[in-house]
Amino acid sequence: MNSRSVNSEFAELRQKVFDYVMKENPVSATNMGIHEYDGRLPDGSRESIEQMISRYDEWIGDLNEIDREKLSQENRESLQAGVHLLNLRLFELEQLRFWESDPNQPQIIGSSLLPLLKRDFAPLETRLRSAISRIDGIPEFLEKGKELVVDPVELWVNISLDSLNKLPGLLTVIKQTAVESELSGEDLKEMEEVIKKARKAFADFENWLEKKGGSAREDFAIGTEKFQALLEKQKLGYDIDEITELGKNYLDESRNDMEKYARRVNEDYSVRDAINKIERNTPKDFSKAITWYERAIKESKDYVERKNLATIPENEDITVMETPSYLQHLIPFAAYMPPAKYDENREGAYMVTPPEEEEDLSRFAFWTIRNTTVHEGYPGHHLQMSASVESEDLFAVLSDATETIEGWAHYCEEMMKDYGFDDTPEARLVQLKGRRWRAARIIADVKLSTGKFTYRDGVEYMADTLDMDERSAEAEVKRYTQNPSYQLSYLLGRHKIGKLKEHVKERMGGDYNDRFFHDGLIYGGAVPIKFHRDRFNRMINEEN
Repeated sequence: MNSRSVNSEFAELRQKVFDYVMKENPVSATNMGIHEYDGRLPDGSRESIEQMISRYDEWIGDLNEIDREKLSQENRESLQAGVHLLNLRLFELEQLRFWESDPNQPQIIGSSLLPLLKRDFAPLETRLRSAISRIDGIPEFLEKGKELVVDPVELWVNISLDSLNKLPGLLTVIKQTAVESELSGEDLKEMEEVIKKARKAFADFENWLEKKGGSAREDFAIGTEKFQALLEKQKLGYDIDEITELGKNYLDESRNDMEKYARRVNEDYSVRDAINKIERNTPKDFSKAITWYERAIKESKDYVERKNLATIPENEDITVMETPSYLQHLIPFAAYMPPAKYDENREGAYMVTPPEEEEDLSRFAFWTIRNTTVHEGYPGHHLQMSASVESEDLFAVLSDATETIEGWAHYCEEMMKDYGFDDTPEARLVQLKGRRWRAARIIADVKLSTGKFTYRDGVEYMADTLDMDERSAEAEVKRYTQNPSYQLSYLLGRHKIGKLKEHVKERMGGDYNDRFFHDGLIYGGAVPIKFHRDRFNRMINEEN
């Protein structure tokens, strides 16, 4: 087979994998801008997961049989990303098997309805009809979920119950939105009927969950062996001990640096004194906080352009808004929704939730907003996501290597200050507070995942190490238990990006510039940083 045929065969297989993933994950398809599945929930059955395992295994074999020597260099890199992606997902499905322990069906239902309400990809009436169809599928989806969860974890059952209790309110708001829209009377009647059936299914699933919770296991850790295997599958390049040592070093280093910048805020201040002073600089009300976010986004974007730090796609935009009331129970603080690859309007949305107590504006301190905006907006997640969807490599589009995604946004916080954006003692202290938080996450993530921390140990560690209130620490640790290795990826990813930058600088010498490096990362997609290193080596060789 000649090179053209091999490249064509690979492209067809890649498209087949992409189409299958979109069909089996209709919520992901909606977020990608593929709307033929907007009325569907995932199949959610044991049979569908077993079929997915079989398909992934088969496609890994097919990809490995392709003659790499006859592929273009870009397709070789895509093939590498595709094999990695499928191997990782297969490991998660076959070995970790969270689908048998985590009854996350309520969370999936909530996330399936959110984009239909928020994303303006079609007239509201069209999106509401899709919502009717998804709501109609809830009873069957929840019933199939009962087949899956054969080894429940007590903590995850309780998290699921919390999510389930919020869903009836979400359906009420969808109904109110439909009543206020131009939806036909026949459609409104159908919506009432499907919501009634969904509520009954919620009550039934709640009873089932409560019974399951009584016999659920307390232990949630995947254990040292599987955790190490997961790190290897993710191509992180560090073992458990190395990552732990890295976390400890950054924890000590960040504390020393925080003390230095606290004294620059006021020579007599402790770190706590300085942080307290910074967090008292809040807006007069929530609407003013939104204005601060908007200003920070505009100024950070202008700074990226003025300093030539990265190439900003022409068709991107981001909107800051108050989280709609019907979503505030799902988004307690803030959430970023990236642009959809296939939607005409590639607009990201940054939703900010007002505090429960109107006068409590501490989390909207001026320098906190500025730092968060760099992380979430420019040149952080929004710019990164806007750039990555420009890729024609469907395996890169499907990839979501956490150390690349979160590592980039965390890297941007310090990089922008190094360039002079918000380079003040107050801003540096806020950034370093975030660094220390991410360092503590490394320790907590490793110990929780390997079973060296119980849930309560994790809560106490985060509360003590970061001077965090108990409620916030509990919310943090609950999430950690469901996503082993995710939390350590923020600081590890930033560390690896720093090492990669040093490598590229050394290879390029006097020809190096940060824009080249930044564009290579964000336009290359969320593939593992190891693959970015290979790609940079190829680009540098081509230049030479």
